[in-house]
Amino acid sequence: MPAQILVVSSTGRGSYARTTPDRFGFPRLQRPRGKFHHGYATGDLVAAVVPKGKWVGKWVGRIAVRTSGQHRITTLTSRFDVSHRNLRLLRRADGYSYGFADEIRLSGRHRPA
Repeated sequence: MPAQILVVSSTGRGSYARTTPDRFGFPRLQRPRGKFHHGYATGDLVAAVVPKGKWVGKWVGRIAVRTSGQHRITTLTSRFDVSHRNLRLLRRADGYSYGFADEIRLSGRHRPA
């Protein structure tokens, strides 16, 4: 019976740059000063309970924060915007993404030791 293994991938922890340059290197936009907005940071794992609209239901995924409070949540199958009022924090972002996958077993004489 195949076992499950932990799969970890690096997602980063954001950028320190406070401006967005254009193609010539001149500042085009000013980014917000803080990385936390309405108590959340980009990459946090959250549970969203959407009460009405197209995306009604319960969702779990990672968020990309915005200063307006309309954060973008990314689930396994979709991506949509949700208000910060409908979110509940499950785990803070630490720069990595975690998941489980089935172990791949080699058949025959090529088994690992």
